[in-house]
Amino acid sequence: MLNAMKAIVKWEQGMNFKGKAATDVWVPIGPSKPESGPPQAATPMELLLMALGACTAMDVVHILGKKRIAFEDFWVELDADKTDTYPIVYSHIKMKFIIVGKVPKDAFEQAVTLSAEKYCSVGAMVGKTAEIIREIEIREK
Repeated sequence: MLNAMKAIVKWEQGMNFKGKAATDVWVPIGPSKPESGPPQAATPMELLLMALGACTAMDVVHILGKKRIAFEDFWVELDADKTDTYPIVYSHIKMKFIIVGKVPKDAFEQAVTLSAEKYCSVGAMVGKTAEIIREIEIREK
């Protein structure tokens, strides 16, 4: 079996669940419209969108680190559209990579491109159903 992974999703109450995998960290998972009160957890689709951002962000940080490029802050903003019919999936995702510091534009672009085209497994899967647009922004302090 190639790179097997296991996870468990456990019902809490109502439509609230928690899940964990090899890291042994429980993650709350819940509905977008809870039965009572404000949401207490991210929805499965929100987790997927955050996973895409985190996967590629981790790649970018790793690549820039290997190039010894320092920065002060970094984040990814994601905007997504979903289909209207079931199964409701992401159809378009815009990822904006924002970095703060004196970072060479070509190195930042290369890191984002390498993540998108070679390393980010979440992006490879989500990209099968969604058009993913990536843009970068460098903010010098």
